[in-house]
Amino acid sequence: FNRLHVFTLNPRRNLWEEAGVKQIENMYSATAMSWKYDGSRLTVGTLTGAVDMYDACLRRYRYKGKFEFTYVSLSQVIVKRLSSGTRIVLKSHFGYEIVKINIYQDQYLVAHTPETLLIGDLESCKLSEVPWRGSGSERFIFENRAVCMVYNAGELSLVEYGRNEMLGSVRTEHVSPHFISCRLNDAKSDRGVELAENKRIAYLMDFQTIRVMDLVRDIEVATINHESKVDWLELNPSASKLLFRDRERNLHLYDSNTQQRTTLLNYCSYVQWVPASDVVVAQNRDNLCVWYTIDAPERVTIFQIKGDVEDIERAAGRTEVIVDEGINTVSYRLDETLIEFGSSIDNKEYEGAVALLEQLELSPETEAMWNTLCQLALQDGRLVIAERCCAALGDTARAMFLRKANTIADEAQRNGLEDGTQHFMVKAKMATLEKHFERAEQILLEQGKVEEAMEMYQELHRWDEAIAIAESKNRPETDEMKTKYFQWLLETSQEEKAAQLQEKQGDIETAIRLYLQGSLPARAAALAQNHPQPPEMLEMIASELSRAGLHEKAGSFFEKLNVPERALEAYRRGNAYRRAVDLARRQFPREVVSLEHDWGMFLVQQKQLDAAINHFIEANQYVKAIEAAIQAKQWSKAVQIVDTQEQDVAERFYKVIAQHFEDTKNLDQAERYWLRSGEPQGAVEMYSRHNKWDKAHKVASTYMAEDKVRQLYVSQAQKLESAGRIKEAEKLYLMVSEPDLAINMYKKNRHYDNMIRLVAQHRKDLLAETHLHLAQQLEGENKFKEAERHYVEAQDWKSAVNMHRAHDNWDDAIRVAKSHGGVNASKQVAYAWAVSLGGKAGAELLNKFGLIEQAIDYATESGAFEQAFQLSRTSMKSKLPEVHLKHAMFLEDEGRFKEAEGEFINAKKPKEAIDMYLHQADWGNALRIAENFDPSSRNDILIAKAKSCIEKKDFIGAEQLFVEAGKPDMAVKAHKDARQWDDAIRVAKTHEKMLGSGAVHELQQEKGRSLSMPDPGNSSQDLMAPGRMWEDQGEHSKAIDAYLKVTSNHTKDYDNLEVIWEKAVDLALNHVTSRIGEVVNEVSRRLVEIGRFEQAAEFLEGIDAHRDAIEVYVKAGMFDKAREVCKHAPQLSSYVEQAAKAGGGG
Repeated sequence: FNRLHVFTLNPRRNLWEEAGVKQIENMYSATAMSWKYDGSRLTVGTLTGAVDMYDACLRRYRYKGKFEFTYVSLSQVIVKRLSSGTRIVLKSHFGYEIVKINIYQDQYLVAHTPETLLIGDLESCKLSEVPWRGSGSERFIFENRAVCMVYNAGELSLVEYGRNEMLGSVRTEHVSPHFISCRLNDAKSDRGVELAENKRIAYLMDFQTIRVMDLVRDIEVATINHESKVDWLELNPSASKLLFRDRERNLHLYDSNTQQRTTLLNYCSYVQWVPASDVVVAQNRDNLCVWYTIDAPERVTIFQIKGDVEDIERAAGRTEVIVDEGINTVSYRLDETLIEFGSSIDNKEYEGAVALLEQLELSPETEAMWNTLCQLALQDGRLVIAERCCAALGDTARAMFLRKANTIADEAQRNGLEDGTQHFMVKAKMATLEKHFERAEQILLEQGKVEEAMEMYQELHRWDEAIAIAESKNRPETDEMKTKYFQWLLETSQEEKAAQLQEKQGDIETAIRLYLQGSLPARAAALAQNHPQPPEMLEMIASELSRAGLHEKAGSFFEKLNVPERALEAYRRGNAYRRAVDLARRQFPREVVSLEHDWGMFLVQQKQLDAAINHFIEANQYVKAIEAAIQAKQWSKAVQIVDTQEQDVAERFYKVIAQHFEDTKNLDQAERYWLRSGEPQGAVEMYSRHNKWDKAHKVASTYMAEDKVRQLYVSQAQKLESAGRIKEAEKLYLMVSEPDLAINMYKKNRHYDNMIRLVAQHRKDLLAETHLHLAQQLEGENKFKEAERHYVEAQDWKSAVNMHRAHDNWDDAIRVAKSHGGVNASKQVAYAWAVSLGGKAGAELLNKFGLIEQAIDYATESGAFEQAFQLSRTSMKSKLPEVHLKHAMFLEDEGRFKEAEGEFINAKKPKEAIDMYLHQADWGNALRIAENFDPSSRNDILIAKAKSCIEKKDFIGAEQLFVEAGKPDMAVKAHKDARQWDDAIRVAKTHEKMLGSGAVHELQQEKGRSLSMPDPGNSSQDLMAPGRMWEDQGEHSKAIDAYLKVTSNHTKDYDNLEVIWEKAVDLALNHVTSRIGEVVNEVSRRLVEIGRFEQAAEFLEGIDAHRDAIEVYVKAGMFDKAREVCKHAPQLSSYVEQAAKAGGGG
């Protein structure tokens, strides 16, 4: 009395099991219990009047914070939308446990049980439960508001909301919303009659095949095969028409009722049915196309637009097309009246449709709508509506006819018939309107309305049917009707009908005359053949047949009249040669041959060439037979005829037959006929075209003269060359021993590898020269890699190096030098590269290649002494003094003598510092350095200062310095050279102890001799004396300066000058390499001035100054020498040749 026992059903055991006991204090006896309809609450009434309500759910949880699921039982769940509080009960009608629930798009409910699938629409509260054993990977598609599509393992199943069975299923791999269209229509007619269910789906079987299925009857409505891939499709609301577009943007309409397809647009970027109507909106580039009546596709309304259509909006009695024009969005309003018309038609609200159309003016669009409404009204028996439509269209005759039918129907209704359109007269008239005359006749005769039936046919001028009814019913006016009919036929010039009528009545002669009168002589002749007639009539018939051009019938008619000559003539005129030949064989055998010829000519004119061949043979016209066989492509027959003919007849066809056999690849037969035609070159050309070179050569060498063969092959090869078939052209050239032509062909077509191959095979002595020529050509075209290969093949790798150097391709120059000239050659190139770079970059380059010493030398020569010091200190300390020395010399040349002095001291070359100051006549600094670092040089300084005094004609000062230096003999010599004999003798006497006692006496004798002789000029030995003095002292740079001080102003002995300057060059090459360029350029310039061109050019060649050397040779007109130099500098060849041409040096 104070507790509730709770039991749960175990679905597996199908038993109730106690789940627990609910203890309730002071409850006392329960007098009433009641469950809430959804099972979520239990209400209990007790004896004391208490009412308790208990929550009876198994569990409750929230879904995505938007919904609440309350499990009342294993098979029943209450789904509540938290935002609005609306609820729906999800229950398995089969009692299966609900194991999983999902909600899609916040509207569509999908629940799974072990055996079924529950699907519902939360908005319409429609639920469906269908059998389902899914894989768990199903895809649910909710594009259609009336049906859910479930896709699983290639099968698309359709579930209509609110129905507990599958609507249908189809097989497809294409489930995009653009590829599926499903329509479910449950509309009612205006008279409250529910229409048959119309549920259809259109989908893609593959990208080029569309299928439309009727889901109610589960049958195929249509299968549409298309030549291009379909990218969009959609059914209209009534599912009777399908729009689809392909990848080429063509828009098509398919009508499932008529099974006809129409192309609406050849380019369509947007298309859509207007919602809830049969109106189509599409965009064709800058045109907006609207079809208000899709049954008349040619009736289209076009608007000019500037953007792209985005959407169609239909609401509140307005339909607008939204167009995005970039900056602005523009809407184009459609005619709502025309749109509503389509909806009225679909719902069979014909009065409403009439009312809509009456508001509009007659236009092509409204005219099409009136026609559509008229046809539908007639189909549904709405004759008043049909009459109104005919009146609107201006179809007065049909409108009046329908008015009569409506009058009869109204009268029948007034007489008690429920539906006046079911009156037999109305049915008969409607059958007549539809041109079902037999049905109309049957309806009238069944009602005993013979007169009405006869009148119907008479009104339609169908007298035969009217007379037939009269005869069948034994009407007394039958004969009168026949007479009237006959007169009417004559009055309306229907002689054929009148003749047939007389023929039936047995009046043959009248019938024949009527046939002739009606220009039907053939019918008259046929009648006359079966019924004998007088000769006059027969002659008349024959004349009419000839006049009408019916010559074959005339000939047959003449044969029957036993007039064979006229029959044969008629057959000829009518080209009836078969009958003419048959007649000729019986009556005129001599005419058979000419008839066969004429027959063949006629067949040729008719393009019946096959048939003409045998007739020409029968006529012994073999040439024409062959021509006909060739034109008819009957080659075997043509060959058969040609082979039986004499040579003079057949030879004109040999060439044509040969060409045919070539076309069919029967080359042996083609060769045979080419040879028979006397044109062996044709066979050669044929074999050449088919790459049968051996056979071509065999024919040519057998049947053609050697010069003709050569000429033919060369010309054929040139044709092949023009066609780009170069390999085949080469074979032809080589067959006639013309390798030079093949070589030139490859050269012209820039196939240099093949060119070299042929040169190596046939002109081996020119191989190196060819390689060199190609290398120079390719170098001029900046194709250095190919040029390099040819230089190397020509054994002239140095030219390849020079090419790369000239074009700053130093890496390639080093690579080539190393590959073909060894490491030393590559180092020379690297050094040249460094020279071209200059400065720090050049030294770094040499260091990169491991040329440390050369890098140091180059750094010093280019003035990069900091880098030179760094390299020396880190990599070659033995070079450090030399670097100091060169730096000192550099500073000396710059006039920075104090700094130079320090570098000379660092280089342990104090003597060079002394020499520097001596050169500057800075005697004090020179003496200072000598006293501090090289005391032995003091006397040399005094002597040098004395010599300076001599140059200044200060002989006394010089004398004192010579004496101080302990060289009185040099003081004596100075006075003597200056012819100051007295001073010389004085000094000799003063220092007699050092000079000897005979010195004075000897000077006195020399004085006497010199006074008796003239002053001599300068000899070459005298001119070279200063230079030799510096050489003896190891001062090679100063020796060079001394030699270069000698010019043509000192002597006119050019041989001596050349010897002196050459000495300067030798010193630079061997001892002062840093001055090589300077000295060589200076000496070359001087040699050119004195006309020693060859020697000047040779010096320049020695330092690789090829351009300067070539210019010297060109200036001297020594073009052969210049060409020799061009071997090392090919890029200058054109310069030399131009200069030679201008100078006449050839």
